[in-house]
Amino acid sequence: MPAADFDMVVDSPRLHGGKAPASTPNNENVVPASLSSPAVDILRNFYHTKRVGNYLIGRKLGEGSFAKVREGLHAMTGEKVAVKVIDKRKAKKDSYVTKNLRREGHIQQMIRHPNITQLLDILETENSYYLVMELCPGGNLMNRIYDKKKLDERETQKYVRQLVMAVEHLHRAGVVHRDLKIENLLLDEQDNIKLIDFGLSNCAGILGYSDPFSTQCGSPAYAAPELLSRKKYGPKVDVWSIGVNMYAMLTGSLPFTVEPFSLRALHQKMVDKDMNPLPPSLSTAAICLMKKLLEPDPAKRPNIHQVMSDSWLQLANANTGAPYLNRIHIEEINHMVLLHMTERMGYKHSEVLSAVLTNRACHTLAVYFLLNNKMKRLSKEYREKVYQEKEKKTEKNEYFQTQWRKHVEKVTIPPKQTPVYLAKSFHALCYLES
Repeated sequence: MPAADFDMVVDSPRLHGGKAPASTPNNENVVPASLSSPAVDILRNFYHTKRVGNYLIGRKLGEGSFAKVREGLHAMTGEKVAVKVIDKRKAKKDSYVTKNLRREGHIQQMIRHPNITQLLDILETENSYYLVMELCPGGNLMNRIYDKKKLDERETQKYVRQLVMAVEHLHRAGVVHRDLKIENLLLDEQDNIKLIDFGLSNCAGILGYSDPFSTQCGSPAYAAPELLSRKKYGPKVDVWSIGVNMYAMLTGSLPFTVEPFSLRALHQKMVDKDMNPLPPSLSTAAICLMKKLLEPDPAKRPNIHQVMSDSWLQLANANTGAPYLNRIHIEEINHMVLLHMTERMGYKHSEVLSAVLTNRACHTLAVYFLLNNKMKRLSKEYREKVYQEKEKKTEKNEYFQTQWRKHVEKVTIPPKQTPVYLAKSFHALCYLES
């Protein structure tokens, strides 16, 4: 539903219609009373410049040519989100961006994967187009590399593996990302990769976009040679970009560079396989995979499914390599959150199920996703608190036992002696017998 670009009071009275069931110590699935009632100070202390619909729009996290990504706060749950704000006035200056303005939202609703950011809601005003997404508190992988200068091979292996799984998922759905670069790789609270920015992605087979794989787009340093040369290309351009990202993680630099910059010279270095030096400490398996990914001839370059079978990625495990479903199965629905939304927040049962099961970006999906995450976090915090209290209690008992033992050790117990009166009687008895 469209929302105006000015402050609005959208706090619904249905939030305060009843008290949510309190959590019980033995059941982590019971909804905490504070699940959809954010503390007043959270809303008051969140810096924001405006409010759009149910979201407070705050500080800038990133910026592109036509869009800015800002930190947002969902007023109903108190949970933070990322909001991509596309300026429609600036976008009008570029016919390609204007034509494909809503493509990113359409494509992300087709996708659901743990290593791809989840699109939650879409809002539109006269001057702006808003994409509300899950927030990745771990920040940008670029900053991680910048701080460390480069990543070790084991850490790189983890991130590349997750990136490969995300891209395999996209390609299986018919989506080509076309802008895979370090800046578009974020980290969540568990230090896992989250792929973002589908502004240049395409999916002609499903969405019907014309001439999808001839447009020259993306960052030249990460773009495959066939894309730079304006030739027809396919999903393997993403495979090349994975190779560039892998190189960047392991070295802190790019595999192909020219000074002064020239697109033609850069393309020639790629075609000639004139790659910048690699650290001598890298394993043979890592170098072998990287050279496969950075094969300039797309006919010889492996597709993403072949990449997944590479031994360096260690994806042979059936669980890690298993396809991830694009839609939530009804058995995966968190029924406690569903119950909370229908009985405490006034949502219709069918409305929630429809939004969640079809992955349709709307406010209902946003509420479910944020409440589900909040419930998991509160349950985890509760378990950690119980564990810490148990540990403290154990430490306290051990302390008292230790002190008791020390006290006992200090007590002097005299050796056993025969009482005086018994000793006298014993001597008298011995005298009589003699």
